[in-house]
Amino acid sequence: NRKYSMSADVKKEIAPLVNIENDRNKLNIKKLEEDIIQFTQDMKKREFFQYSCGAPKAIEKLDGVYSELKIFEDGRDTYGDFADKFGNPELIQKAVKDIEGIKLTIDNMKQLWDHIDIVQKAFSGFMNNKWIETQPFEMEDEVKKLMKTLKDMKVDKRANAYAGILEEIKKWLIFLPLIAELADKAMRDRHWDSIKTKVGVQFTIDDNLLLKDIYDLNLGKFQEDVEEITDQARQEAKMEKTLEKLQDTWKDVCFEFTPHKDSGVQMIRLSEENFDMLEENQVAVTSMFSSRYLST
Repeated sequence: NRKYSMSADVKKEIAPLVNIENDRNKLNIKKLEEDIIQFTQDMKKREFFQYSCGAPKAIEKLDGVYSELKIFEDGRDTYGDFADKFGNPELIQKAVKDIEGIKLTIDNMKQLWDHIDIVQKAFSGFMNNKWIETQPFEMEDEVKKLMKTLKDMKVDKRANAYAGILEEIKKWLIFLPLIAELADKAMRDRHWDSIKTKVGVQFTIDDNLLLKDIYDLNLGKFQEDVEEITDQARQEAKMEKTLEKLQDTWKDVCFEFTPHKDSGVQMIRLSEENFDMLEENQVAVTSMFSSRYLST
């Protein structure tokens, strides 16, 4: 009983000191929370949130944030231990959560910039392709996969860096279908001349022409014109093919001659099979005459 009494007396005697330290720890935790909030707000203004920063620089600066967090982590550990000893461990939980939130943001931004680096390198590779060797459909499939990966990322989609690479990918998803149209075998010199007139740039379709040269034409601004010209090329090529087929077919068609009674006059006629073919071909020719591209 005497030992218990002495223990109670000591506890009672140091209680004011314990309360003072507890209050001081609460203030320290409050200050830590405020500093973390301010750090988070300031961090959102940093370069690595801007697309113009560039992948190498952004990744380097993001790595540096982890060392900056050490002061907050030290405070979390120290004040957390005190809070636990003073019987109120829940006081440090907000600081713990906010520090983890910063780390998660940095991790997500690193993943974003790693992907931006991959996308930009892919586009750079595309640019150096020779025009005559360009494979737009395979490239479009690759860009669509890059877009899906981007959209699946758990990153702040309001960030300028996200919006910047999203815009770049969208440009390519407009550009690639257009070059698929231009790469059609139906395109003739006259059609390319129309393209050059529309974009106001002269260039030569040869082995030296790169995809970058076509990209720099900003075809997205002339999307409707390009689609109109390439559609004209396809329709004219279709008519060319029909005319060639007609020419090839009718050059060998022979008329049949039969005597008219005993008059000595020969009657000219087509076989039933050729007459049916004639009617079908007349329909095809009439259809071509109604085409808006007849003039060529």
